[in-house]
Amino acid sequence: MVMKHLHRAALPALFLLSACGGSGTTLSESATADAAREVTISGTVTAPGTKGALLVFALAGGEGEVATREALSVAAIDADGTFAFAMPPAESVTLAFLADGANDGGIDGGDPVAVLSGPALANLRGGETVVAGEVSLDFRAGKATAARLEVQRGGVAAESTRTPTAVPAA
Repeated sequence: MVMKHLHRAALPALFLLSACGGSGTTLSESATADAAREVTISGTVTAPGTKGALLVFALAGGEGEVATREALSVAAIDADGTFAFAMPPAESVTLAFLADGANDGGIDGGDPVAVLSGPALANLRGGETVVAGEVSLDFRAGKATAARLEVQRGGVAAESTRTPTAVPAA
């Protein structure tokens, strides 16, 4: 959530730079370029396994203790069970779902965590999209399962998800 606030604070500065000449790149061009360098992950949790606050972390790597791994991104899971975030490309990612009863926003040793990993979460490149549908969380077993885990890998499929930006006619 802190990253969202920093991003919003940076927008006026970017607008000012582009208005004053800056690099000649418009804000929409910058946003498109950033999206091409990031991986987008979204999904829906259908069986949360808890009534408290839920967070989802994208952790680097596919193995090891979740509390000690690098967090590439984090998002809150909305009341309707949906989540979405962007992260940098990665060789291997694990999604860790945290029942954040302590409301501290971090994974600590002993926290209830359910982990989703697999081959679909490997070799993620910029511009790709991952959708985890109907995720069920089992905090006792420490596992999350997705009824579907789809990856749109680069090329035309990833390109078609962009929303065109209106450009004035010359």
